[in-house]
Amino acid sequence: MSRFAIGIDLGGTKVEACLIDETRAILARKRVPSEPRLGKERVISNILKLVADTAGGRAYEAVGMGTPGTYDPGSDIMYGAPHTPLYEKPGLVSSLRAKLPVPLIVENDANCLALAEFFEQCHGRYHSVMAVILGTGMGSGLILDERLYRGPRGNAGEIGHASIDLHGRLCECGRTGCAEAYLSGPSLSRRYKERTGKSLSPRDIHLKFERGDADARALFEESFRIMGEVFANAVNMLDLEAIILGGGVSNIPLWYDHVPPYLHKCLFGVPGRDVPILKAKLGDSAGVLGAAFLALREMGLLEF
Repeated sequence: MSRFAIGIDLGGTKVEACLIDETRAILARKRVPSEPRLGKERVISNILKLVADTAGGRAYEAVGMGTPGTYDPGSDIMYGAPHTPLYEKPGLVSSLRAKLPVPLIVENDANCLALAEFFEQCHGRYHSVMAVILGTGMGSGLILDERLYRGPRGNAGEIGHASIDLHGRLCECGRTGCAEAYLSGPSLSRRYKERTGKSLSPRDIHLKFERGDADARALFEESFRIMGEVFANAVNMLDLEAIILGGGVSNIPLWYDHVPPYLHKCLFGVPGRDVPILKAKLGDSAGVLGAAFLALREMGLLEF
């Protein structure tokens, strides 16, 4: 008899759900607007209806949810979701949990990406990896010795808010020099505009790079070096074997050829290590699938 779990990927503009069985096969997947501008109850209502529609009458046993911030059960607050202020107010998770008929497990969306991509392309090859979401912000999740490492408060892996320059760019978190302030999608666009006065998306800046635009080339060359330094810091600290890059900005192909030389140049210790930068394979399915894996673990069907 099949057993079922639900995964939820909660974002600032959309909420997505998937239904999986004990073999990790996706049986259904749906997406609706999250509508945080309409308040907490609307978001909760949207999630509950989406879960019911996705389940399609199947008896699911647990729900896992990936969120843009880190949820602290003690305060019932999701910290680190500055792009969606409603999510940082108390009560969203506890109210949702009270209305679900099964356990709800909550993790940062970068941890969910890390789980999904680890089982998709790293399990059996690498034991310790970091998965980075590069999009509106820059988050990351850690799999160390084949286990999700979240730290005592669930806040481990915030590489996007490791400063590369104490006197550098102001980040939305309020600190200066954060990697996110240089490498996120909006940050790439802001840096290009400062050079040229033109507002372009990262994708369009990439096209400019390919056409030989001097400003685009200078911007990306600096970004390659910054990303290499940031990733090397993580490898040096945690002895990582691979880095997975996901999120919208990861679709720019330049990173995979141009960043590794900077990364490897900055590695300390044992020589000759090859630490690949892998493109996420699951696309926008990664977060919701990783969230469903949280539910499978709750059900005793998956270990990590």
